[in-house]
Amino acid sequence: MKWYHKALIGLSSVVVLSSMSHAEHIWAGLYAKGTKMTAQSLISREYLSDMMDAIEAEWRKGFYLVDLEQGRRTWMGVFAKGTGYTAQSYLHSSNWKKFVKGIEKKKAQGYDLIDLEYGDAEWVGIFAKGTGYKDQVYVVEREWKVFRETIRSYWKKGYALTEIEAGGGQWVGIFAKGTGYKDQSFASLDEWSSMRRVIRERWENSYQITKLEYGEGRWFALFAKGPLWSEEAYSSTYGWERFRATLKKYWKSDFDIIGIASGWND
Repeated sequence: MKWYHKALIGLSSVVVLSSMSHAEHIWAGLYAKGTKMTAQSLISREYLSDMMDAIEAEWRKGFYLVDLEQGRRTWMGVFAKGTGYTAQSYLHSSNWKKFVKGIEKKKAQGYDLIDLEYGDAEWVGIFAKGTGYKDQVYVVEREWKVFRETIRSYWKKGYALTEIEAGGGQWVGIFAKGTGYKDQSFASLDEWSSMRRVIRERWENSYQITKLEYGEGRWFALFAKGPLWSEEAYSSTYGWERFRATLKKYWKSDFDIIGIASGWND
C-alpha cells in the first residue's frame, strides 16, 4: 500500500503520459493538483470479496474510497483523507433489481451514491454522507443514443452528471444538484486515440476532466468548466505493473489520483 501526505503547489500546466500499443487493454489514470485531499492510498485485489475486506480496513485507518475500478482480473480502489465525507457504505449484487432496492435503502439512510462499478458480473455501489449533493437521481437506458439525450435533458433541469457506468447491456447515470459542476459536456468514442484528441481540445477551451469511464465498447469522458483544481493530467498505460509505477510517479509529483478507468485501445 502506498500513502502519503502532500503539499499543494499552484501550477497551471498540463502533463500527459501515454505508453500503449494498438488493440491492447489499457489502464487510464486521471490526476489533479489543488484538491482538498490530504492523503491517499491505493489497494488492489483479484477478487471482489477481498476488495470489500480491504475497503473496511482502509475505513478503520480513516481513509474513504473515492474511486473503484475493475479490469483484467483486478479490482483497484483509490482512497483518501480530506474528502469531506462523514460516513461511507457499499453494496453489491449480480441482480440489478435487487441492487436498485439497495440503492433506495441507502438513500433513505441519508447516503448519496458517489461511485458505481460493474465488474465480474456484479454491480457495486459506493455511498457516502457529507457530499453536499441535493436531490440525487439515477437513470437507466439500454441504448447509448437514448442515454446521451437523457443526459442533456437532465442538464436542462439543472442537474449535473456525477457518475456514469455501463455494463450488463445498459447505461446508468447518476445526477444531482449542488455539486459545484458548471457547464458540463461529454465525449463518447470507440477509440482511445480519438478521446485523447478530444481531451486536448477541451483543455484548450478551459474544460477539465471530471470522469473517465469505459463500457459497452466505448470510452466516456465527462468535462466541466474550470478551474476545479490548479493542474490536471492523465495517463494511459498497458500492463498493471507499469500502471502502478505510473501512479507512483504522479504521487511523487504531488498529484492526487481522482479517477481510474480500464478499457481497450481499439
